[in-house]
Amino acid sequence: MAEIQREQIAAYERRGPFWGRVTQFATAVALIAGIVVSLLVFDTLASFYRGTGAVKPTPAEQPAEAEVRECQRVGPVSGDGLGYWWHCAVTVRTHDGREVDTVVEHSVVTPDDRGNSIEFREVCYEENHSDCRYGRPVPRIWALALSILGILRVTTVLILIVGSGFALLRGVIGVPAYYAWHNRNKKGKT
Repeated sequence: MAEIQREQIAAYERRGPFWGRVTQFATAVALIAGIVVSLLVFDTLASFYRGTGAVKPTPAEQPAEAEVRECQRVGPVSGDGLGYWWHCAVTVRTHDGREVDTVVEHSVVTPDDRGNSIEFREVCYEENHSDCRYGRPVPRIWALALSILGILRVTTVLILIVGSGFALLRGVIGVPAYYAWHNRNKKGKT
């Protein structure tokens, strides 16, 4: 650890205080850009999933049918990620006879589906059907893969946030002052 500190302080001092700090700020900006890019990539990958997102067997997915009413195209950069996606208003007829008007995103259905009865699934997390999700039938393994992708997304973003925070701190106070502070606090805790 001490060797890494010496190398980083030497690199900072070779650049001088101004360019050393600029390098740290540039690193922070690159890490923040990495946050944006990683969020877009993870959102794009998640948008390929067409199901309800139910991983657990309870509440169980129930069969339903959907009829596409109108669609809106979003993109090339949106909450769905990179690319063009369809957000479509649908009427869902559930297994218990309810009709639900909702909007499904991520191109779960497209304008090409108009006029057809689309096989759907419904999963509700509240007894009064206030928190329901809709999608196409997909194997449960894909919902698990989506959950794992979500964990990777959060982990990646947290690592990049911490890294950009360190780079900003080192840019503000300088690398030698940062390591002097770090070493002082480290000795105080032992």
